[in-house]
Amino acid sequence: MAAVLDTSLADIIRVGRVAPDLLAMLAIVWLLVVPGPRSFLAAGAIGLAGDLVSPGRVGLAAGCFLLVGYAVARLRARFALEHLVSQVAVVWAAVTALAIAMALGRWLLGEVAAAPSVLFLRSLGVGVYTAGVSLPVLMVIGWMREPLRKPARVNELAK
Repeated sequence: MAAVLDTSLADIIRVGRVAPDLLAMLAIVWLLVVPGPRSFLAAGAIGLAGDLVSPGRVGLAAGCFLLVGYAVARLRARFALEHLVSQVAVVWAAVTALAIAMALGRWLLGEVAAAPSVLFLRSLGVGVYTAGVSLPVLMVIGWMREPLRKPARVNELAK
């Protein structure tokens, strides 16, 4: 579904030449929500799906998603990333690293004609925009993970 949204809404939600990377957001949020030593493999599968729906050579996104996914999974295993601010920071850092790696890979393969400095700045924008888009998603996931609380009675509030 993220691939469909990414390809169909890319022009609508684009700001200048920067659009959020919904597949990368999905992969990183998955890594933050589903703990485990092999959870980064799901990020690689999402990267492969991104390779299949985008023009260019197959494998670059899958490899980048696997590497960044492995780094996020290791980070998740070492630190408690339960707070919303830390999760958004991880999404920003990971998506920025993914965007830089994929842009430079495409530049090295001759698929992109823009200068590396331009690609780097666009990648920073993609990271910030995607982190902003991930904020409501992470908030909803956090609310869903909280235990249900019984509403306080009026008599208990008066005490």
